[in-house]
Amino acid sequence: MEINLSWDLFVIVFFTVIIAYSFIVGRNQTLKIIISSYIAILTADGIGNIIERYFIGDTALINVFDFAQNESSLIILKILIFVLTIVVISTRGRFMIDMGKNGSHTMGLILSLTYGILSAGLITSTILIYASGASLVQESSIIMNEAVLQMYRESYMVQLMINNYNVWFSLPAVVFVLSSFVGEEA
Repeated sequence: MEINLSWDLFVIVFFTVIIAYSFIVGRNQTLKIIISSYIAILTADGIGNIIERYFIGDTALINVFDFAQNESSLIILKILIFVLTIVVISTRGRFMIDMGKNGSHTMGLILSLTYGILSAGLITSTILIYASGASLVQESSIIMNEAVLQMYRESYMVQLMINNYNVWFSLPAVVFVLSSFVGEEA
């Protein structure tokens, strides 16, 4: 059996790991991870945009870095801030999520799977958007990083994640609101 490594396979494995982790930690903790992801998106984008505006490039107030040499550093910084913020808020955040009990065990499994998929989609698409060099706060449809552009051309899954980022961004919140009406009060 021959396995060809591709970006499609990487995205599928990444999704599978996040979904499996969601079942391990449970629905409430997965919701906490989703909420942490939203906060992390704003944090990473805000800090990255501040650094880009004030310290990198021709329009910088303090031109400390040459943008051409440090574009990848800014991308890595945004991804690190994103991941670290999720980890810190999810593990040390002083809030709890309690969705209460569902009517059935099957509904609980369906919601856990749904939240796992949505969490995986949100995190994966955000990392791909950051890796492309784009900003989530400032609307852009241009992939600035050549390496991600190559992945985008070769991988259907990468195209799906980047092209539908707005769906991956909004769907977890919509499902959270809708699922709040399902089940018993906590």
